[in-house]
Amino acid sequence: MSFSGKPTTIVEQAIENDGFWPNLSVAEFQKGYRLPAEFLGDLLTDALAIAMFEVNTDLAAVKAVLQDSGVSDLVSVTDIATPTGWAYAHKAMLYKRAVYCRAKASALQQFPTVTRRESAENTGKEAPEREDTFLAFSQQAVRALQGRGRITAKLL
Repeated sequence: MSFSGKPTTIVEQAIENDGFWPNLSVAEFQKGYRLPAEFLGDLLTDALAIAMFEVNTDLAAVKAVLQDSGVSDLVSVTDIATPTGWAYAHKAMLYKRAVYCRAKASALQQFPTVTRRESAENTGKEAPEREDTFLAFSQQAVRALQGRGRITAKLL
């Protein structure tokens, strides 16, 4: 239930990915990232699909390196019983974090258009820094998958 008193309707929908990166779940996104109940399933599905495409584009070089090393499908090589399998499982978790945080940042931008009743205002959902925070989380996960640190410095 959200602050507005509306029950959250969990959307049981999978979003098929490119065959290499893991498929995504709208329900997992809703539960793991506590999205406002006011968001309709279509808004969440669109936000996830767009974020997935953007992250896939950002990680094209990472995907190529993994495929060159013999990994055809990241999910099929994840296994928490072995160190190598755990490393791949960690990559899959980082990938989902990158997509889900980017999708939440996008969805939060739209919150003011979903409800405008004074009693429904909630700065935790609407504050501009929320979007920046989740975009930063997404970018940190992308950089980790790329083997880069949180910051990069160049000598000019």
